[in-house]
Amino acid sequence: DDIADHSSLRNMFLTNKGYDGLAMPTTRTESGEYLPLFEHRYFSEDLPCGILVQRGIAELANVDTPEIDKVIRWCQEKVGKDYLSKNGKLEGKDIAKTKIPQRYGFKDLE
Repeated sequence: DDIADHSSLRNMFLTNKGYDGLAMPTTRTESGEYLPLFEHRYFSEDLPCGILVQRGIAELANVDTPEIDKVIRWCQEKVGKDYLSKNGKLEGKDIAKTKIPQRYGFKDLE
């Protein structure tokens, strides 16, 4: 089994062998602090092809995603992209560079 601890979802992620060795790439500032490398694929690929797809499906299902929206807004600010508009819809100028279902003409889950 690739997962050592099944006691909670958190522990399943923490003890999943598939994540061994994966860490957020960082850069050290002059003051000695570490900041994420916002150019890394975690932002350039996982955002437009991962969490935004999930958010797009939720929008089609009329499901509010306030916590996901917070993550998207933080990420898009850090990478200089515009996906989630101020009105809470996936209508930003960079949406064409994502894999959200709306981009392919989906308007509902049917």
